[in-house]
Amino acid sequence: MQVVILAAGESKRLKPLTNSKPKCLLPLSDGKTILDFTLRNLIWAGLNEFVIVTGFESDQLKEHVLKHFPGLNVKWIHNDKYSTTNNSYSLWLAKDSIYEQFLLLDADIVFDRHIIQKVLDDKHKDILSVRTEGDIFAEDMKVKLDSFGLVRKISKELNIESSNGESIGIEKFSASFGTELFNELDISINYKSGANEFYELSFQAVIDKGEELFGLDISPYKCIEIDTPDDYQRAQEIIKTYFTGQE
Repeated sequence: MQVVILAAGESKRLKPLTNSKPKCLLPLSDGKTILDFTLRNLIWAGLNEFVIVTGFESDQLKEHVLKHFPGLNVKWIHNDKYSTTNNSYSLWLAKDSIYEQFLLLDADIVFDRHIIQKVLDDKHKDILSVRTEGDIFAEDMKVKLDSFGLVRKISKELNIESSNGESIGIEKFSASFGTELFNELDISINYKSGANEFYELSFQAVIDKGEELFGLDISPYKCIEIDTPDDYQRAQEIIKTYFTGQE
């Protein structure tokens, strides 16, 4: 199974910490970065084929991976429009490098490694990891599930009260779902204004065509997306409190 990691953004909300450094290279614990924890978690789960989409300070990111993970099987893709596009465009750029089922992750997530194993072991072939417990906020990527646990709606615009949880940014897609997803991204980017959209809009388009995407509840496990200085501070605390031994 391939792993696609999107790491192209400028992370403006974290400036000045990210003035000259990609967000995923911010240190978390003992000098290890967000990306270090991500890659170690994935390698621990037995995954060894990566597609990483870079953008801002791409050379710095490549040098870090080559130094700390020598020999890692990585296909590098560069989004040279990182300052004017969103993650839908970064994912679309990876389409020709994906040839089988794949995991999709954003590069700014700090998560318990057991989430990956739970996603890999689940019988559903297409999975969206969802946190159903705890507070949901307006800026979260909210999810509405049906009685079978299938995703019916995914959007930041969803009403909080009618949402079942938050997407955490870790997905598993079969080859068939991936084909439909990249078809929708093609349409969105080439014929609409989709280059600056969130890729979840294309998830929704595939769901609306009848494909099933299961919302897997990962609430028992700690996970945080780092967007702001407060998020970064919380992630550092979570690493020390909950993730001992996952370095």
